[in-house]
Amino acid sequence: MQAPAENIITIVLATGNLDKVKELRPLLENVSPLFKVTTLKELGVEIEVEETEETLEGNALLKARAIFNHLSKTLPFIIALADDTGLEVDALQGAPGVYSARYAPTAEGIAPTYEDNVRHLLHSLNGITNRNARFRTVIALKGSIPSGDNSFGFEHTAEGVVSGSITTEKRGNEGFGYDPLFLVDSTARTYAEMSTAEKNTLSHRALALKKAIADLKNIIENHGTPLTSTQKHQ
Repeated sequence: MQAPAENIITIVLATGNLDKVKELRPLLENVSPLFKVTTLKELGVEIEVEETEETLEGNALLKARAIFNHLSKTLPFIIALADDTGLEVDALQGAPGVYSARYAPTAEGIAPTYEDNVRHLLHSLNGITNRNARFRTVIALKGSIPSGDNSFGFEHTAEGVVSGSITTEKRGNEGFGYDPLFLVDSTARTYAEMSTAEKNTLSHRALALKKAIADLKNIIENHGTPLTSTQKHQ
């Protein structure tokens, strides 16, 4: 059953990171016929949001707000969905944390690669036996949804955390970022030793997104156009 075109809500993945899109999109595609999921690339939008906040929540909201403000003039009902993720290592007093994507030192104006960050983390933990760590993701939603003859605007965040430890060498060939080093407590395998589908059942980003989806359903049911009975639940 198709939702009326005037009630369609465009969910924009507010990231230019195609690895994140690969993980996020499958979890959103079949939530409701009200939702149309798209990306900045598909919309032809090139916008860089500098992560200037001191917290994951602050940076996620910063990105969601920037994309919402940029697109809400042309898309009547839109939800900008952004995330910020940090790897927190106990022996490094929670580092790299909010600086996880730019942890390795590089020349000014040059962003570190995944490999740079992995190598720098291994170097920072050289000789250290306490390798306990956790991955944290905060998902931020900034949206405007149909509500009767008007619209309802909102902001919301949800968090996912997974505990693990840092290996002494890379393991596995899947995933991205620190995935080859992050050994998940519940599986005794690194994220890079899992398929995307398996990682999406237990990762920090998947947990945060599933919470955000549940909260979003409540927001729409309470303030917007009811989700149709044909929706597929996660």
